[in-house]
Amino acid sequence: MSETDPADGEATTVEWRRLSPDAVASPVVRRLPYLELKLEHPELKPTAHGSRFVPDVVPYELDGTERVFYWRSALAPSSAEPSDWALACASTHDLVGVDALPADGPTLVTVDADGTTLVVDGTIGGDATTVRVGSYATPDVTVEARSESGIELSIEETGYEVSAGERRRITLAEQRVEPLAADRKPTTVAPELTVRYPGLRELHHPARDVEYRLFPSFGLDIDEVPTPLAVPTAAGELDHAALAADLGVDLSQRPYPERVLWQAFAYAAFDPHADATPSVTQLESGHVVIQSERTRTR
Repeated sequence: MSETDPADGEATTVEWRRLSPDAVASPVVRRLPYLELKLEHPELKPTAHGSRFVPDVVPYELDGTERVFYWRSALAPSSAEPSDWALACASTHDLVGVDALPADGPTLVTVDADGTTLVVDGTIGGDATTVRVGSYATPDVTVEARSESGIELSIEETGYEVSAGERRRITLAEQRVEPLAADRKPTTVAPELTVRYPGLRELHHPARDVEYRLFPSFGLDIDEVPTPLAVPTAAGELDHAALAADLGVDLSQRPYPERVLWQAFAYAAFDPHADATPSVTQLESGHVVIQSERTRTR
């Protein structure tokens, strides 16, 4: 954090540390089958909205390769060792890497001692509206088999097949739920499970059990970035587009989703209002990694 807040249009100096790439566990980079499952309850009225500046996962194509890029960790503790993954399965809640089939799918609802949080409407690794209810029978979803051409699922003991590239919305059996909000009455709802099987994807994800932020290279050479760095601002906030120009990153040559990731990177590394001094490095793979080590002093 600079000693004074930046005036409109002025640059402000931001401190950051260089981190040795040898100190960073290698990210997960695997080309493998990728499946998405989300359980929604559109008949319910939401009581909470979880919004994210950038979704945890950003899919896009780069140089002819279809990527699924997780810049923040979303890996479920139940996942197998990444080197053993045969399938990556994502939901609105987390990412599960499985080494053998059949296998349980990813998390579809959040259960605690007081009740269950259901997704009313959501995206994979992104924004979701939710509602809390009392007892709820979570549908039993099992991934039975997979291939490059399709996926086989068992949902409440009924078999389904979804071809690669297909999205299928499955309406499940009705059940009665009681919203925990005082002004809501018990109601009957038919959960809807959306299954999407993109097929083979190049998955990028932070290393298991390590807290850091992972980004593509953006064509950036971190060794050429000075520290401290004079960060351009607009309306008192970091100007991420101007920062890219200052650092020689041509955003016009990057896919739009990667430009979104650039915003997340710029704020994680060089936000003049942040409370932590980040450590930044670039791996041999080109990935840029950010770790926050201590609280900044204002």
